[in-house]
Amino acid sequence: MRPLATVRALPRVGAEGGFTLVELIVTMAILLVIITALTGALISASNTQADINQRSQTQGQARLALTKLTREIHCAQQIQDSSGAALTATQVNGITVTLPAGCPTGGAAAVTVHWCTVAHAGTYDLYRYANAPCGAAGGVRWASSLVKSTPFSMPTPGAAGNHYPLVHVDLKVNTRGAASTLGTYELVDDIAALNCDPTSAVNCRSVAG
Repeated sequence: MRPLATVRALPRVGAEGGFTLVELIVTMAILLVIITALTGALISASNTQADINQRSQTQGQARLALTKLTREIHCAQQIQDSSGAALTATQVNGITVTLPAGCPTGGAAAVTVHWCTVAHAGTYDLYRYANAPCGAAGGVRWASSLVKSTPFSMPTPGAAGNHYPLVHVDLKVNTRGAASTLGTYELVDDIAALNCDPTSAVNCRSVAG
């Protein structure tokens, strides 16, 4: 008869640690709050950066437009408002600049350039049209987000023998729209028509009134 095997008692395994259901729910809730806060911060930072980039681009466009206007007004032999009338102290939405042959921005032949504002999404864009009226096809947009539709005028009379006729240009831009009081960027200049004879207003009669 075979001897019975001795049965040894196995040691009792200790209870395994873990999270209760309540602890898991609380942990997930905390993580959700943290993720929501981080997401909101990232979205806010992204929107701020996009706004800064848009404002920087808009302001740069306004500076380039004013530079182009300055060069053309300096070289112009005649400047009128967009309707062909004499430019006065009354602010208007556009000017017509007649450039003689040889002007840096005109070329070998004489050219008539129209600068005017066009309404767009609550603000105004500034367009340049070469040998074409305002609103025609082929215009080039030089500035956007203008909050003022009438940026052109003549600040003082161009009396003969006094000074060169001046064209007042006021480019006020705001990417948030005309109703916003924050973030407005304004470029203002009185540009002399240097191609006009200051001793006689005949050659620039339309700008001198």
